Amino acid sequence: MSTPDSLWRHADFRRLWAAESVSQLGTQVSLIALPLMAIIALHATPFQVGLLTAVEFLPFLLVGLPAGAWVDRMRRRPVLIAADLGRAAALLILPAAYLLDLLQLWMLFPVVFLVGVLT
Repeated sequence: MSTPDSLWRHADFRRLWAAESVSQLGTQVSLIALPLMAIIALHATPFQVGLLTAVEFLPFLLVGLPAGAWVDRMRRRPVLIAADLGRAAALLILPAAYLLDLLQLWMLFPVVFLVGVLT
């Protein structure tokens, strides 16, 4: 009987692990950064920040189950790549709008909804 190889010896696993680690880090940073951006840069009220957080988790309730069943029938790699690129593109709108002095509070709501859908 042979001993099983460690997963760390497989390049595909290492790439998946690294990509998923970066993705999860970005997700967790955005959970903190978006409300902070609303508070610090846009002077949002506590109600607005609470609403922003609710909108971020609303897609899970609205599209979580149907989208999950639909996505399970697809190849996983293209879905993961498309979701990560979509989240990155949506989130890049915010610093671009800030640098152009166009950022407003209402812009955060569709972005966090889209990020929630793609999560």
